[in-house]
Amino acid sequence: MKKILNTTTLFLLLITASLIVTSCTNLSPEKTFETAALNSNLLSRFGSKEINEKLQSEAQVYDENQKKMIPSTYYDAFKYDITNLETRFQTIKDIAEDDDNKELLQASKDLFSYAIAKQKEGYLPIAKLKDEKASPEQIEKAIADFDASTQSEIDAKFTKLMNVAQAYVDKHNINAKIGI
Repeated sequence: MKKILNTTTLFLLLITASLIVTSCTNLSPEKTFETAALNSNLLSRFGSKEINEKLQSEAQVYDENQKKMIPSTYYDAFKYDITNLETRFQTIKDIAEDDDNKELLQASKDLFSYAIAKQKEGYLPIAKLKDEKASPEQIEKAIADFDASTQSEIDAKFTKLMNVAQAYVDKHNINAKIGI
């Protein structure tokens, strides 16, 4: 009986150690680049382009029980998209930071945290206006005001990330084209 307990304990210890080692392993430069920089493509239409596109299509969210997209309010559809961005942001935050990737990760985190916060502050009230059948003029004004208050900052953060990503790609000989 004691031998079985010792064997089981040793087995559990090995599994725990391997999980710790695996979770602490740094990602390759390619995978770090993919996660930190390429996910920013999700933000390339930030602002009026994205808002108008979403408001012109049917509002939908994914229903886990039905395993399909179902009709929803615009508010819930925008909130669903923000939740998906937060999930992507978490994958960036989960990457172990080191001297090599620190600047790339910080620029990516800066962009994502800003975009998510501004979407919560701006996209959701605009979606609510649409759900409440506000006039097109009222919605257009809210979108224009949102762009005026966020566009230069988001552009600066996006450009910074692209510049840092280009340096990272060059340093690690990663085959990628960076568009600024």
